[in-house]
Amino acid sequence: MMKQMKGIKFLLMAVMLVAMYSCFDDPVQDTVNYTPTREAELLEVYLDTLVNRGYDIDTTSSGIFYVIEEQGEGLYIQSGDSIGIKYTGFRSDNGQIFDSSTYHYEDETWKFRYEPGNLIDGFEDALMLMNEGTKGLFIIPSNLAYGASGSGSIPPYTTLSFSIELKKIYQ
Repeated sequence: MMKQMKGIKFLLMAVMLVAMYSCFDDPVQDTVNYTPTREAELLEVYLDTLVNRGYDIDTTSSGIFYVIEEQGEGLYIQSGDSIGIKYTGFRSDNGQIFDSSTYHYEDETWKFRYEPGNLIDGFEDALMLMNEGTKGLFIIPSNLAYGASGSGSIPPYTTLSFSIELKKIYQ
């Protein structure tokens, strides 16, 4: 129960930070001009805010920023493994949740067979950092997500953040 509360606190803190720095946008502006420059500026503020709050942010060689909240034990994910994850995805520019495993699954866990190429690049890279039981926040720039075209409610050049917990690797 304490671990769940810690995870919820972490997610709420991240969403609060995003909401806080999204207030820097000009409220008079009717339409937002989604550009690589805007994305880079917002990402810098977001990362600086996390660092100033004491979070130790690491970066992958591909450019994903991440904070491991709880390190798991055991095996890491391999191609072809069946896995179960809990996740919440939110836009880093405004904190809006765009997807969550809690929306789709009664037990809040997405169970699937992991095959490279079936997810956005940044999400796949995040999964490769996790072994069973790992919980973390993964910040994925648009070039590793939906890029210049966006997708659905996700505008172009939007950095995404995911809170992910690798619940299980099924043997």
